[in-house]
Amino acid sequence: MEELPQEENGTKRTGMDSLLQRLYQPGPLIILFTIAFLALAGLGYYLLTEETPPPAIVTEKVETTPVPRVYEEDTSSEMEDKVKQADLAIIESMKSMQMSMASLDLLDVEIRKQNGKGYHFQVLQLPAVKDQNLFHKHLQANLAQRLPEAKILTINKSELDISIDDLPTHRLLLKEIPLTLPPPTHKGPKMVVVIDDIGENMKVLKGLLKLDFPVTLAVWPHATHTRKSVDLITQSKRDLIIHFPMEPRGYPRYNPGDDALFISMSKDEIEKQVAKNLAVIPEAIGVNNHMGSRFTANTQGMNTALAAFKRNGLFFLDSLTTGKSVARSSADEAGIPFYVRDIFIDNVKDVNAIIHQLKKAENVALKKGYSIAIGHPYKETLAALTKWGATKNTSILLIPLSDLAPQSL
Repeated sequence: MEELPQEENGTKRTGMDSLLQRLYQPGPLIILFTIAFLALAGLGYYLLTEETPPPAIVTEKVETTPVPRVYEEDTSSEMEDKVKQADLAIIESMKSMQMSMASLDLLDVEIRKQNGKGYHFQVLQLPAVKDQNLFHKHLQANLAQRLPEAKILTINKSELDISIDDLPTHRLLLKEIPLTLPPPTHKGPKMVVVIDDIGENMKVLKGLLKLDFPVTLAVWPHATHTRKSVDLITQSKRDLIIHFPMEPRGYPRYNPGDDALFISMSKDEIEKQVAKNLAVIPEAIGVNNHMGSRFTANTQGMNTALAAFKRNGLFFLDSLTTGKSVARSSADEAGIPFYVRDIFIDNVKDVNAIIHQLKKAENVALKKGYSIAIGHPYKETLAALTKWGATKNTSILLIPLSDLAPQSL
């Protein structure tokens, strides 16, 4: 065995002591410091030149809001919609001057045409306007905001005319002026209120069923609450019709649903789809179209559909979503009882605006003996019907659609 080295004082030295003594010499220390320096320099260079990795992406589960279903076709380009915007400007001007909305009287309505499409010319009696110049300023400002193409023409101190696209649409009487209206051509004018799109909002449906006058209710065949709605309507003994989906011109942006009638369907396919939808609501006594601006303009498809409705003992109400509808001639061909809508009451969801449309429907009834107004299950529509019902023209009888004599060519 090799003998361990001895310290000078005679102490025995270990192998580690000997190693440390050799390392602590100047030469080895310089080598160690050089290696350490190079290592640190290399590490620094690496850290400075390395590309910083992108931050980790933390993904969260984001709840997306489903795109709402579009229930009605867009008619915003039609003249009648512009007339309704002018109606709103008048109502807003009256509110600005704290004028009584209950005193706004629709004296006369005349249906006029622009490019084959109807709009309503109206004569409105306003409550006495104390400051007519201020009212004119309010009206000018509200029209400029809603309908820049509208113009106001001062007839005299008590009368203003509004024109849209150079067509007269409103005459405003700012003080009471006696007018002689043409007498109604039929005795006992009648009015029908139809509410479409039933089957989703049960709260509004229950409110509609509590109204003290009859409303006709059009139920979607495949809504969330179709069966519940049908049961409530039949128990309340209201007129129940099917709100039958049909292809619109804006399809697929405006989608009537898979249960709709399309012009691409064959005669057999149309008859099968009619049978499917009718089977869902066998209690129905009639049908009106949901959307359908393209399908109701298609003679072949409408002839097939209305013949199928006729075989099932139903009548047809044309919601008139297009001026090109052939529903009337198809109904005559099929021999089915037929009706056509006069006024949509709630394209603008404002209670006072809806009441104004109901007054238009009253005026139409006074002039031709009857009118059919269509609305939707909005809370504003329910509120308007409730308010209007307390002050409606008592000379007009509100009836269910089934009590109105069918129209013919």
